[in-house]
Order: sequence, then C-alpha cells, then structure tokens
Amino acid sequence: MLKLNIQTEAYWLELGLGVKVKVRPCTSPIFYAARAFMNKRLTELGEEYRKRKEIGASVEDLPDVENPEIREALAEEYLARGLARAAIVDWEGILESDGDEKAPVTPEKIDELMTGFWSIAASFSQQYTGVRELIEAEKKDLSAAPNGTSETVQDIAETAPKRAKTARSKSTRRKA
Repeated sequence: MLKLNIQTEAYWLELGLGVKVKVRPCTSPIFYAARAFMNKRLTELGEEYRKRKEIGASVEDLPDVENPEIREALAEEYLARGLARAAIVDWEGILESDGDEKAPVTPEKIDELMTGFWSIAASFSQQYTGVRELIEAEKKDLSAAPNGTSETVQDIAETAPKRAKTARSKSTRRKA
C-alpha cells in the first residue's frame, strides 16, 4: 500500500561520517533528471570506448563497458551522482581539502563526495530514494495478522463444523 504523504520542503539526511545533506524532495522530475544524467554519461563513455577501440587506441584508462557488471556499477554510480546533483541544496560536515572551510555545494564537489566515499553514496541513494521506507513498509505488510497468519489475502476456506468429531485415541502400549 502506498500513502501519498509526499514531502514538499527540503529535509536533512544523515549519511554517516559526520555528514548531513539537505535535499529537495525526491520527486519524479528529479528522478528523471538523474536518469537522464546517467544515460548521458553512459552514452558518452560508451562512445569514447568504441571510438578508441575502432582506431586501435588504448582504453586502459576507461572502464570496460563491455563487461555487464561494470556497466551496472557505472549506471548505479551515475544515477546516484545525478540524484545528488539534483537534490542536494546544502550540507554539513563537508570541508575543503586544504583547510577547515566548508566546501561549497557545487556539481563538482557533489561528484567528489559521491565518487570518493562509497559508503556516503550508498547511504544517500538508499535514504533519498526511499529504499528504507519500502523495507519498513514490507516489514509492516509481513507482520502477523490478528488471526496469527502472515497472509493478507481473502479467506476462502469453508468454516469447520462446530461439533466436529475427534479422532479416537488408540493405545500405544504393546501387548506382551
């Protein structure tokens, strides 16, 4: 079941390692913009890879886009970066590398955060896209119903007779 309790104001996510990010709500336009970012990056990388292979140039500095696992990992990375770029409006706990000054929230700094710290990127993706909420909802749906079952479907079994006969007990003692 889905409740239409959609956030309309920016809110904070705690990502770990002392990092908090303030994000716009995860709406369809933000998600589709992130997906477009992902597709564009994957297309550009694929074209560069193919061009180099066609002319016999080295592709050692590029990810092996012919490997399905690597393509899937790149897609996840680019989607997370696209979401972060579209969503993050402020942050805490992100400092410039050359001092104690807060780093500005720019696309380049967001990319640096998302590519340099996999645990932050994973936490962001899970929290921002609502994976945790989906898991919690699934847990609620899988809890035992009042009748003791975990099923939530319509009961189609016939009602047992009120005075059903019980089975006779048979002696289990052996006669000598």
